[in-house]
Amino acid sequence: MIAAGITAAAIVLPWLILLPLHGVAAALAHGFTLVAAFHGAGLVVARLADQRNASPLLIVQWGVAALIGLSGIAIAAQAGTLALHAALVFGFAAVHTGCVGARFAHYSGRVEAGVTPPRSWLVPTALLAVLGTLAVLGAAGASLPRPFDDEGHVLAQVRRVLDTGALGDPVGYPRRAQLGAQIALSALASGAHEDGPRLVDALALALALALALTRIRPRDPGAALWASVLVVAAFALALAPTDPLPCWPAVGLILALHAMLDEAAPPPLALAITAGALIALRYELAPVGAVMVLAAWWRRRGDHRNTTALLGGALAVVAPFVVARAIAWRSVPAIAASVLGPPPQAPVAVRLLVAAAIAVPAAFVLRLALPERRLRTAATATAAALGAIAAHLTAAGLYSQRLAWPIAIAFAITLVIELVRSRWSGPSALITLLVLCLIIYEGREAPGRLRWSHRVEASASDIDALRCPAGEDADPYRGILARIPAGATVAVWVTEPQRLDYVRHRIIDLRVPAGAHLRERRTAHPSRLVALLAQLSAAYLLVESDRTHADAAEGSRLSRFICGLPLASCTDELEAVVQGHHVVSENRGVRLVDLRR
Repeated sequence: MIAAGITAAAIVLPWLILLPLHGVAAALAHGFTLVAAFHGAGLVVARLADQRNASPLLIVQWGVAALIGLSGIAIAAQAGTLALHAALVFGFAAVHTGCVGARFAHYSGRVEAGVTPPRSWLVPTALLAVLGTLAVLGAAGASLPRPFDDEGHVLAQVRRVLDTGALGDPVGYPRRAQLGAQIALSALASGAHEDGPRLVDALALALALALALTRIRPRDPGAALWASVLVVAAFALALAPTDPLPCWPAVGLILALHAMLDEAAPPPLALAITAGALIALRYELAPVGAVMVLAAWWRRRGDHRNTTALLGGALAVVAPFVVARAIAWRSVPAIAASVLGPPPQAPVAVRLLVAAAIAVPAAFVLRLALPERRLRTAATATAAALGAIAAHLTAAGLYSQRLAWPIAIAFAITLVIELVRSRWSGPSALITLLVLCLIIYEGREAPGRLRWSHRVEASASDIDALRCPAGEDADPYRGILARIPAGATVAVWVTEPQRLDYVRHRIIDLRVPAGAHLRERRTAHPSRLVALLAQLSAAYLLVESDRTHADAAEGSRLSRFICGLPLASCTDELEAVVQGHHVVSENRGVRLVDLRR
């Protein structure tokens, strides 16, 4: 009865989102719908890869990768609107419901086999359920204080995609360190609920740890203790990014790659799609995906069908994002392209040699020290990725160093999984357990917002925010922009670009790190800035100054942290431009300027 009830709940829960729910219930229903959509898309991949009996949580990660690829195709075709992303989410949720319903006895049997004694797995599973639910609900109710990554305003880019179906901003679209898969994943989360982008990382955290628990199989007290320590350490980790760093989605995809390579014959199509999604997330993650694909190819290098599936699957995910970026570049005039391109760096050959000098010894030491042969591919991939980041081979800037976190976290979780499964009790196990205990201690003692208890309290208070949503205008700039004709090009410097209407006007967002790159060649004089805006075909300028002083200080700190450029310093030149041109409309510190007059 218990197994049948759990299976029935898996069929019903994803469709609670169709009810008029609010607050906590709506956030939970949204999470169920997203997981069902990931599972449904993964079932399609499993069918194509002939892996119908794979772990459901591994299939969920395949679904994440497949939906990222489908969203990339839609964005490249300039059709990735809210309606299409909603169709993807609900369509694959329907696939999940249909498959589970059609094979009800099969899934009930798998659940029954899982819940039979011994039940040592209850402790880590209950920990993950409680902490994961708290994290997801807290993320759904929280605001993102710094919605920038190192190249753009992520929430504004998601709104642009959902409104127009494409990414066409000549300044704010990411070009140097990513292809846009994080935007695609956030757009998919928005397909079921508008607050989706905020809970993506927390939901990915729960799914990644759930996959780890299924691989540990905590059926005895020793394995259950390891699993519990792993769950607590993951939530206690003093990593609390206030920007949309693609951390746990990347961890989940890397864990899925490790799980597939653990098999004697890894499914090439599923592995390639997962690696392609990882590459599309961030360039810093590309070495991990590339090493995994090479390892899978090397095992069956004489099998041409395997080679074709590996190459074709990875390209099917990556290529649409490359096309979308190329289309966006076509809208960049020469004066902007010259400064939006990559900054001067050491030659690629030099950086490649430095990366190899770091990665090869690290991989050699790890391969010798690790007790399990299955960990050696993971060690090689991790060393290659960290070496590439340290040598600035995959990206440039201080922000890219933060991508070492998901790479290291995924390797650490894989190490714990293999140590528990092999029941190794040597020095590696003792050192790993000591490190996990230190992480838990650091999470308890870390100062300020990084302290684990503070983050738990913040999540609880953010859940309260779900009960009383703020009644904000969807577009506070609509009244001012209504004074200009539809289709006009508007350069904006506003604090909430995600609230703009990207359908009515062509928006160029200047308040992004790339906007600071436009000033690296000292175009600070207002006349030069006007000429630059003219090259960008901007007929109007929208400037918000009611929060200038507070946001300037915060923006300056943020930009120095991300890319070392004074992002907020552009406001002085913009103010001079405003003073020298006709102000069409003004309201509460928001001014619309006609650059033609």
